[in-house]
Amino acid sequence: MAESDITDQDRRHSRLVLYQVSLGLVLVAINHRAIQVALPTLAHVFHADLSFIQWVLLVYDLAVIGLVLTLGRLGDLFGRKWIYIIGFLVFVVSSALCGMAQSPTQLIAFRVLQGVGGAMIMANGRALVTINSPPSELGKALGFTSMAFHVGYITGPTLGGFVIDAAGWRWIFFLTAPIGLACAYFGWKVLKERAPNDEQIKVDFAGAAYLLLTNICFIYALNRLPHQGARDLLVITFFIVAAATLWLFIRTEQRAETPILSLALFKNRLFTAANLSLFFLTSTQSAISVLIPFYLQNLMGFTPTQMGWILIGGSAVIIVLAPVAGRLSDRFGSRILCSVGATIMIIGQYLIASLTLRSTVFQMILPQLLIGLGWALFNSPNQSAIMSTVPRDKAGAASGMTLTTARIGGAMGIAISGAIMTYALGANGLTPEQIESPASWTAAPEVFLKSFSFTTHLINAFAIFSVLFSAVRGSRREE
Repeated sequence: MAESDITDQDRRHSRLVLYQVSLGLVLVAINHRAIQVALPTLAHVFHADLSFIQWVLLVYDLAVIGLVLTLGRLGDLFGRKWIYIIGFLVFVVSSALCGMAQSPTQLIAFRVLQGVGGAMIMANGRALVTINSPPSELGKALGFTSMAFHVGYITGPTLGGFVIDAAGWRWIFFLTAPIGLACAYFGWKVLKERAPNDEQIKVDFAGAAYLLLTNICFIYALNRLPHQGARDLLVITFFIVAAATLWLFIRTEQRAETPILSLALFKNRLFTAANLSLFFLTSTQSAISVLIPFYLQNLMGFTPTQMGWILIGGSAVIIVLAPVAGRLSDRFGSRILCSVGATIMIIGQYLIASLTLRSTVFQMILPQLLIGLGWALFNSPNQSAIMSTVPRDKAGAASGMTLTTARIGGAMGIAISGAIMTYALGANGLTPEQIESPASWTAAPEVFLKSFSFTTHLINAFAIFSVLFSAVRGSRREE
């Protein structure tokens, strides 16, 4: 879409698409954050240990990781409208099923289906914004989507905590249904479907299968490592299978006529560095965000509602600053903004690792504000930089790649945090039975706090790589 060819009608349509996609991101974010707040409650209700209850988050991420690149590429090839709309309907049905689950196994299974719907939404949402926005306003538009996502993020903990206290955890799933139906209807009315491609195109289903298998095997092995040990045959086997399928995925993408992921994209330094900085930041952020609810609820005694109010500070900052950061990236590029943003996030996460049994509420909220400030400065410019490096007919693949990068980072962070936390609790004297029961951590607050601090400091150290890759991504001229 050349600037000179843009009409007032085009601008109006691009705004409607932006609003529709933003509403969908609010839905996804509310669901994700409400479930994070619910983890201690789910562990108590189902009498499940930390490593098992983590799969409520992990299976959703794995479904997104395995499918988002394929669905994004299918959108590039065949059109995005109906993949996107059906995604909302799948999300609504699976949310209702999650709310009716009678066991943690059922909940995990229905979360897989919810991940399928989430992948259909996220694979095509930002791509729709990208292809419908004037190039000079892309950073601003993506900044708006980031703001919308964090409206959901800010609503999720408070709404989730209130709903859990007032009506029970099942209603955090039931309440997403009206929003999902509204998104599907809005998308049907607003989005334009392009004419189908007359060419016969081969879809790279083999690559999709290898990618899904790689991530499932790797995350499962990582999750079981602290419980079964590095010498366990099953753990070793899953790591080997993950390595083998990763090799097969790369080989398949090199040979495929229409690959899910064009490896040629990684020849661009900006594209590669931006994705690597995103990976390290999301992995550390996800790892710490999973641990902090257990500190607040199990150790400090906050209710889910109170915990939600503590966690919303960062999202409030993002809502205000994300569009500003997006506009700044249109003007100045992403390198400085992303480097500064990642550095501020590291400082915030360091303060979380330094919390004690005597920390004040302000000391708990301040790190959330810093993390929100850092993410606002980092995310919109980083997304804009990635999307600006690819031709528009590959926007879905590029959008899928950024989502895959973020979700792989998030899933790995969750699995690694559980592994390190389990090791630390054992090293500090808890028995295997105590380690497997988060409710028992309350009886050993000093042990939990020492393990929590060690785990968070260690994970935060890896975020330094995000600053490094942000700094070496290239100058404004290369963007």
